[in-house]
Amino acid sequence: MKKLEETFAQFMQVSMSNQKSTELAIKNLEVQVGQLIKQLADRPSSSFGANTEKNPKEECKDVMTIRKMMSMNEGEKRIGEEKQ
Repeated sequence: MKKLEETFAQFMQVSMSNQKSTELAIKNLEVQVGQLIKQLADRPSSSFGANTEKNPKEECKDVMTIRKMMSMNEGEKRIGEEKQ
């Protein structure tokens, strides 16, 4: 019975140590995320890293994702089936 109590006491010590370690890691992450958010908030909105220029043709192009294309194709198929 004494061995069981010693094993349990060791387990509790390790568990408490792990909990404290986890709490410290979470606090460090909170600080880092807070600093990152502050840096992003302080950055001017026009500080995009790429060199951009005005569209000389002043045209807009639609970019269609594969998912959007698939859903449009499925919708067309359903409409074709309804007409039949």
